[in-house]
Amino acid sequence: MRELNEDQQIAVATEGDVLLVACPGSGKTYTLIHKIAEELSQVTSHRDFVVALTYTHVAAEEIRDRVETLGVDTSQLWIGTIHSFCLTWILRPYAIYHDDLKNGFSVVDTYESEELLDEFTKKHPPLKSRFECKYYATESGFSPDKSTPAANIMAVEASIGEYHAQLLKQKKIDFEMILKFAYDLISEHRPIAKRLSQLFSMIAIDEYQDTREIQYSIVSRILREKEYRPKLFVVGDPNQAIYGSLGGIAKSANELSALTGRQIEQLALHSNYRSSQQIVDYFSYFAVTPLQIQAAGPSKLERGDLIHDITIAKSELVPAIAALIRHNTETLGIPPEQICIVAPWWIHLASMTRALVAALPGYNLNGPGLSPFGENRDNFWYKVARISLTDSAPDLFHRRIRWAKEILDELYQAGHESNLSPREFLKTTNSIRIQATSGTEYLAQYFDEFIKAFQIAVVPDSELLIQRQGFFDRMTNRLRRIRNDESVDGDDLETFRAVFRPRTGIVISTIHGIKGAEFDTVIAFGLLEGQVPHFNEPDNEKEDAAKKLMFVIASRARRNLYLISETGRGNQRFPKFQSRVLGTIDAHYYTSRSVTKLLKDS
Repeated sequence: MRELNEDQQIAVATEGDVLLVACPGSGKTYTLIHKIAEELSQVTSHRDFVVALTYTHVAAEEIRDRVETLGVDTSQLWIGTIHSFCLTWILRPYAIYHDDLKNGFSVVDTYESEELLDEFTKKHPPLKSRFECKYYATESGFSPDKSTPAANIMAVEASIGEYHAQLLKQKKIDFEMILKFAYDLISEHRPIAKRLSQLFSMIAIDEYQDTREIQYSIVSRILREKEYRPKLFVVGDPNQAIYGSLGGIAKSANELSALTGRQIEQLALHSNYRSSQQIVDYFSYFAVTPLQIQAAGPSKLERGDLIHDITIAKSELVPAIAALIRHNTETLGIPPEQICIVAPWWIHLASMTRALVAALPGYNLNGPGLSPFGENRDNFWYKVARISLTDSAPDLFHRRIRWAKEILDELYQAGHESNLSPREFLKTTNSIRIQATSGTEYLAQYFDEFIKAFQIAVVPDSELLIQRQGFFDRMTNRLRRIRNDESVDGDDLETFRAVFRPRTGIVISTIHGIKGAEFDTVIAFGLLEGQVPHFNEPDNEKEDAAKKLMFVIASRARRNLYLISETGRGNQRFPKFQSRVLGTIDAHYYTSRSVTKLLKDS
């Protein structure tokens, strides 16, 4: 394992509160895990916890795994999303103090939530579906997404109100209600914040640029307790703040100081260990917040392909991208798993995936929507499925132990007490044998055997039964969509198991989906005005929004970057043109301006 560089060492060694601004590829996560490990090494009591807040569950698992590889005891580490934090440390222990929660509550399944929100939005024209009813929690209530057209705001607010009223009637809350109610509790009952400040020796926040105002407020209530004052360690990159429409804010050190009442020291990581200097120079053009960046990795001196093509027609897009993939794998020797295809919208990626499957037989493509589960991670049966579809391999042991503990905790919350340890739980689940080859049949039978093995009393209309039905409804709908949209039958056991294995093959993703990832080659298309930035971005924010999206795209690449602003999108009256921020870049950045010329020359 490599040593920390000087800037990373300073960040880890600094005793006070730190805001660490980290450029892409600078070892942000590497620094964070060493900071967590350093704090854990100083914990002397089982009552002291180091807390790390991540943007996704996947990031939380990765960070915990990497801390464990340092040989550090992680029993006093709590790591997860802000929603999980609020549930674990605020709502469940202190629900009795909130009028809407004191008689019990459960978190609504994602599928059930979507169905219910769909039902209410359709009652409020001009809304047609939940996709037009995006919103986020604030300290005072709930706010429509910033991209919501002005003409839709009243309809969105009415839909949200009726939807939440129905959830509370059923004693359920969704993700945004988790944040709002956690804020209510911690701001109205000071002893909660005081108690948490006693328990935490440090609070770390990863990807701080995606943190919302209400989330900052929840954490700051704990940090403002003067008697105990846990440390604060905040890391991220304001140039990658691409969740602004959902309320994400990259606060400055001064703003954090004002919010927390403490002195925040701002540090920076300037060395990029991922990309060539050529790529670094290019994506630096899009930086909204100036930050000196220097390539320092093994690829720093490479001169790869760097192209922005505005000549390819929409009808020629698939063969052009297929040719670029062959060029990279066959001529440049780049493994398929080191290639990423990215676009602003899922709708473009779905059709691209179908077309490339036909155009590139023998290539494995990880396209959008091919997982039968989707975003179902908080469903109890998703967690059981995760256990059932993974092997008891050594490299997964610690992760499966955590999953087992999570399931046992949820069973306890549901009133199913057990004296089993996580190891004993896994031993029992490993003994369940199912012969079905269909993924859905396998899980249905496995769930039945799981209930028997752990003697779970499943009551009609219980939360466990509702979540099970929601799990299968969502999965069935996704499998139907995969058959219709991708012409792929995903209902086989091997496909289900592959969801939890390390990804192989070419990655196909949205811009938001590749944050934190890195590839030798990135191929991006759909880089058009109205898509980069999104047409609903406020006029005064469009340029910065577009630059941040381009910063994320370009900074994922180590060696080769192909940017395509294809012609033929839109219609005759309103054709779409290349994104303006791309059109302003001087030609000296490019090794070529044409994919066709590159392939011909090579």
